[in-house]
Amino acid sequence: MENRSSIKETIEKYKRIYQNIRPTYSSAIDEKIYFNMSGFNHLIFKKGHRRKNDVIYTRMVLIPLIKPVIKNCEEVTEIRKRTERIGNKDVKVVYRALEARVGKSSTRVKVVTKRIGDKGKYYFQSIMKYN
Repeated sequence: MENRSSIKETIEKYKRIYQNIRPTYSSAIDEKIYFNMSGFNHLIFKKGHRRKNDVIYTRMVLIPLIKPVIKNCEEVTEIRKRTERIGNKDVKVVYRALEARVGKSSTRVKVVTKRIGDKGKYYFQSIMKYN
């Protein structure tokens, strides 16, 4: 597990990589996936609480695999629709999960995207790996 100073360095390193990711077309969704700091911050925080350092580290090191997952995923593996409170109003939110085996060790990785409203863009929300 990373100590506090090295996790900070890890976050800064992968934040620079994340900020250079350009919108990426997903054939599974048939739309581009966009990237904002909300998605990056979700890798560090969940519901206002900071994740454990080992969880943050595990998600940070997956950032270089985001684009390959989006490009290699042929179909959406999971769809979740819900109403969420954003600001002062309730809005429709759709989450779509994309999975692919990527990287040197052919790791199974899931990228979650999020669309707010019926006509919003899809944004990167999260990434995780499976054994």
